[in-house]
Amino acid sequence: MSKEFEEIKQLLTGINQKLTHLEDVEAIERLIVSYARGCDEGNNPEKIGPLFTEDGTWECKGFGKYISRDKVARGLHGIAGEKIWWSLHYMISPQIDFDETGEYAKVFWYLWESATVPNPDTDEAEPHWIGGTYDVEVVKIDGEWFFKTMELKLNMVSPYGDGWVKSKFLGGNRKTPFLLNLDAGKYYWCSCGKSENQPFCDGSHKDTKRTPIEIELKEFQHVALCGCKYSKTKPYCDGSHLKLGLD
Repeated sequence: MSKEFEEIKQLLTGINQKLTHLEDVEAIERLIVSYARGCDEGNNPEKIGPLFTEDGTWECKGFGKYISRDKVARGLHGIAGEKIWWSLHYMISPQIDFDETGEYAKVFWYLWESATVPNPDTDEAEPHWIGGTYDVEVVKIDGEWFFKTMELKLNMVSPYGDGWVKSKFLGGNRKTPFLLNLDAGKYYWCSCGKSENQPFCDGSHKDTKRTPIEIELKEFQHVALCGCKYSKTKPYCDGSHLKLGLD
């Protein structure tokens, strides 16, 4: 009889573990939806902030990296005010991989977004398609799931009228980074701001005290090169063009 009880106990333990797993999957999916809804309300800081851990991070090339719940919330809200005037986020096909403890997971999903973005030259509102992927870490704290790290990787930011074939990314300038797909090789980033071949050097610095910065890529990469010339991580954009007043 004791053997039968042990088998029943093991069976119930397994069922309980599976139920917990399903509940955790649902909770993480709801976390993603809550994030999307906050984004669609102008990156509402009161809705986005509580979704992250106290030391949570958010980053995206061309928009900067924000560390701590408060800075993530304020940074994303600032981005919405400057660059994303309206949006509708579609978070597609989340893949959730738990570790052995069941209280940490890596999550991946696709982003498809319709958005209103200011034209980098005229500041007039224009419809855009935005596509990308999210790589995220989530943790369970006191029975509740939170984002610990989040990285958005953009594959396209295309004006609706042109589409991704003609314009895969926004054109860069003093107010917008240069989002580029570059092959392996050496490039020279303009530091003086006088080049006619922005963001790359054309020799115009010869009459200045500035020199270009060399970039050497070992393989094909998507990069966000600084256009405002104020980045603290030159030649790469750190979000300084947004003038959010955040580290």
